[in-house]
Amino acid sequence: MPKIAVYKFLTFFIFASDALNEPPNLHIVKEKGNRQRSAKVWLKSLKVAEQGTLTDKELNQAINLIKQNQTVLIDAFNKVKNGQKVITIKLK
Repeated sequence: MPKIAVYKFLTFFIFASDALNEPPNLHIVKEKGNRQRSAKVWLKSLKVAEQGTLTDKELNQAINLIKQNQTVLIDAFNKVKNGQKVITIKLK
């Protein structure tokens, strides 16, 4: 479960099985709290597959961050898919 990016309280990551079996996507969780369900967003269409435990405001913020960094995040997804090392990106 490589951590791809962080932004304040949000952590963006990929499940290795997703990288092998699904189109590019990211899971997002809040860094604080226990037993969270991750949101899931498709990287190319920016559609929400699952909202998880994020609020609408948090999810919209995550989607905006993904949109602003879409190319680099898709590149990171492809690196995970190809078994390459990924360095965590600090989003602004």
